[in-house]
Amino acid sequence: MDHVNSPTRRRRRPSPALVVAMLALLVSLGGTATAARILITSKDIQDGTIRLVDLSTATKAALHSHAVTANNAGFASQAATLSDVLSFQPIAAASQPTPGTLLPLNGAGRFPGSVMPDIAARVYSSHDQLTHLQIPFGPIYQLTFDSVSFDTAHMFDPTRPTQLVAPVGGIYLITTSVSWAVESASLNGVNRAVYVEVGGHVIAVDQRPPAAETRQVVTTIYRLNAGDTVEVGIGQDAGDLTANAVGDYAPSLAMAWIAPG
Repeated sequence: MDHVNSPTRRRRRPSPALVVAMLALLVSLGGTATAARILITSKDIQDGTIRLVDLSTATKAALHSHAVTANNAGFASQAATLSDVLSFQPIAAASQPTPGTLLPLNGAGRFPGSVMPDIAARVYSSHDQLTHLQIPFGPIYQLTFDSVSFDTAHMFDPTRPTQLVAPVGGIYLITTSVSWAVESASLNGVNRAVYVEVGGHVIAVDQRPPAAETRQVVTTIYRLNAGDTVEVGIGQDAGDLTANAVGDYAPSLAMAWIAPG
């Protein structure tokens, strides 16, 4: 049986190299007019018909020079050359991009802590602070601080002991704690209040009746502009009453940048 003429024989698709050779022959025989009528466009190229092995060494090198920082971090340990194997691997953001281009991502595709803004501070008072009877609608007593637990962005200035200052704009987590002096069984007054203030404006408050040992914590999330000041005010209606210094627990004020905004 003549297998060459057998209708059941599978037809072979010409390789890209053969197509290019045929075009070159047509150009040499019939000129550019003939070739222009059968030019292959991007619509004519099917997926998988042109592989890296069909590209010249110079073309591979040019492609590689633009793809080094975008290669999958999981293949960073492999030789920095393109191959048919690596060409089918997923492309991810660089773990070590060129400075000034992209921020690096960790293995989970998120920004690592090393590139996030490091803006946080916590201060506290090492001495008791006596407060007097809060006059209705009168000024609120401002706590002062003289000790620093940490301050990564110079938010605390000892010459302004009542406040922390936001160095950049953004969303901040703010928290404060106050420990009132222990009172006898016959408690005086009916209110103990702790206020968080931004630029003199109250943004959060905890107000409650007193207990034998009254401890108050106020925590909030708030958008601050660069230069905004954060302070803690306290008020009570018992007369002369002390906000006790309890280690670095109280009185304290802390804030940390958590997101742009």
